[in-house]
Amino acid sequence: MFELSESCPNGHPPSYALRVKLRDCEVREFERFASLPPFVQQLVLTSIEAGEAEGRLLPILLRLRDYGVVVCN
Repeated sequence: MFELSESCPNGHPPSYALRVKLRDCEVREFERFASLPPFVQQLVLTSIEAGEAEGRLLPILLRLRDYGVVVCN
């Protein structure tokens, strides 16, 4: 589903994820997704298309997954 990537150049684990790899994700609940601000919609769609997201989007992606708006296999 979501996989954290990248670590500190010295090999230390990051205090937060710099990048999150997305595995085969798609939007399933378009009505709920449409209620998000357009900027967030664009960030999520771009991330799904690219197959990865910035770590700062992880809380949003997790919430969307928990509510069934975004489904990842």
